[in-house]
Amino acid sequence: MALLRLEHIVVNYGSIKALKDISFTVEEGEIVTLIGSNGAGKSTTMRAITGLKELAGGKIFYQEQDISKWSTRKKVENGIVLSPEGRQIFPRFSVLENLRMGGYLRTKAQCEETLEVVHQLFPILKERENQPAGTLSGGEQQMLAVGRAMMGGPKLLLLDEPSLGLAPLVVKDIFSLIQKIRDLGTTVLLVEQNARSALKISDRAYVLETGKIVLSGTAEELLRSDQVQKAYLGM
Repeated sequence: MALLRLEHIVVNYGSIKALKDISFTVEEGEIVTLIGSNGAGKSTTMRAITGLKELAGGKIFYQEQDISKWSTRKKVENGIVLSPEGRQIFPRFSVLENLRMGGYLRTKAQCEETLEVVHQLFPILKERENQPAGTLSGGEQQMLAVGRAMMGGPKLLLLDEPSLGLAPLVVKDIFSLIQKIRDLGTTVLLVEQNARSALKISDRAYVLETGKIVLSGTAEELLRSDQVQKAYLGM
């Protein structure tokens, strides 16, 4: 059963059509990646799923329910959680305060339970829990952003450009952690410019170009595709 299904999604910014009739599915337990160049519509797709951008057409289904008109809050309450592009942590709050912000819709007991899981995934966040988040390195801040999203108890975790601006070794760590998150039972939809690293950990992927899906398949198929290799893998 598809955990998430987009059917003929259209999103406009004024007179500009940012998404033009996009349809795709994410099955439970998968890592699915959206790849594409800047301005292809990847982040807009994430914003549409979370309700941060209104649909001009089409429908979004989650666990077979039409959630097209649900508020962002209701989506978070039902397990759709976004870790946004650019991290967007609260720099003056401590690491622990940032994490607790992620669980603001959950009970104290749920938060404490999830906090233990987050600390197992990201031990550095436990070590630095009293530090202002703004003093962390870029990689640590990204781990904090993902950890904060995990505090929301996601069934579906949306990760928007988690490797952006990070050193190659840190990128490797981040992608390894994404696999661990999936292994814990969280389905992941990933938006990523680092196509090679993303495809290596994904089950399936979709290629977006100027608001349309132009290619889809298993991650392995897309890694072998001449079109993908030339456009996104620098081969």
